[in-house]
Amino acid sequence: MKKKGNTFLMLLVLMVFCTVIGSASASAVELEVVWMGWPRDRVITLIEQFETENPDIKVDIQLIPFSQLFSTLEVRLPTGTTPDVYIVDGPVTASYAARGYLLPLDEFYSDQELAEWFPSSIESGSYDGKLYSIPYATSSAALYYNKELFDKVGYPLPPSDPDERWTWEDVATAAVEIQKALHDMGDTDVWGLLIEQIDRPYQLLPLAQSLGAEVIGSNGLEVDGCINSPTFVEAATFYWRLFNELKVSPQGVDDSAVAREYFGTGKAAMMLGAEWNLVRLSKSFPELQFGVSPHPYFENGVPVTPTGSWHVGVNSRTEHTEAAVRFVKYMTGFDASLLWHQLHGHSPARMDVYKALPEVFDTDEWGVFLYEMEHTAKTRPATPGYLEYELILRETFNEIHYGADPQEALNNAVRRIQREFRKYR
Repeated sequence: MKKKGNTFLMLLVLMVFCTVIGSASASAVELEVVWMGWPRDRVITLIEQFETENPDIKVDIQLIPFSQLFSTLEVRLPTGTTPDVYIVDGPVTASYAARGYLLPLDEFYSDQELAEWFPSSIESGSYDGKLYSIPYATSSAALYYNKELFDKVGYPLPPSDPDERWTWEDVATAAVEIQKALHDMGDTDVWGLLIEQIDRPYQLLPLAQSLGAEVIGSNGLEVDGCINSPTFVEAATFYWRLFNELKVSPQGVDDSAVAREYFGTGKAAMMLGAEWNLVRLSKSFPELQFGVSPHPYFENGVPVTPTGSWHVGVNSRTEHTEAAVRFVKYMTGFDASLLWHQLHGHSPARMDVYKALPEVFDTDEWGVFLYEMEHTAKTRPATPGYLEYELILRETFNEIHYGADPQEALNNAVRRIQREFRKYR
């Protein structure tokens, strides 16, 4: 009888234990999260760590390829309470916020917390005076140069000091002279200058902004007199000359990976490119000897550099606000930001991560990018119609680099963008 009593007691304890575990599992909040389609093993490392620290939350992570991300969100956000959290391209924050798809996050962050990010990153996540998305990463751009090709023709290397940075006029002269010298030596397949993102406003707007051009009106819904202004046309004409008159840049290299391949294999003396190339060039082309010079500007203008990257936002219709905010705070916090840089190489949006990894960031090359992030960075324009604005400008820049008249192409872009903006007025 005693043995049966002990068995019964053990079964009772086991039942209670299973009930408690089952109850805890059943009470866990399930967050549906739409995320960029980066390698799953890297993303899951962060998710598992979050779930370990937050056992009352289960994350349903949905990794969407970049080419499908925006269309997926455009279908899902207007129709329901999920996804609870989603990754947001920084400049698209305004579009989602204006349409009521993002939850304002100001009440969840103190001024001290917000001070950890670059001011430009916070600006990119804000719209109409409110904070709607939290920076997950950031970016910058500068002038990469092939040391061996410069040395081969005896051309002075570009400076590393931001106060001595080359003008775009200097870059054009160098591209012409180096390309000609190399062609005279028999290297006829080498170009003077590559633009990594050949048609993207991210990389091209700073040319016009260097000359003082406004790239959108103050209300975020007017481009006439901005992208077809004399200064914007002047910058676009310089861009046209690189491909059509000076012929120092190849037409049709419209993929970042292809541009990096050109530069990495010695087929270009210079490349205007983003900071992520530091890691990718070093890994893919270990023999390449390259340097980084500050972003060029126009002789009669001021230095302006692009910035911005991915952010994280909460669906305004979520039924799990507290859990969603906890997830956003974790994914954009110090520990996760540091780990994500180590896993994937993205440039952190948090300044404290740079201080924590001196072995990575205390280099001359990173010093150039960090200076630009702190002093010359300018976010892309805040407008509810950013997706339309970017698409039309990309098509326009492509037309120009293939030879279209800059003024005519930009006037046409104004008409098309203004037509698209009507639905936001």
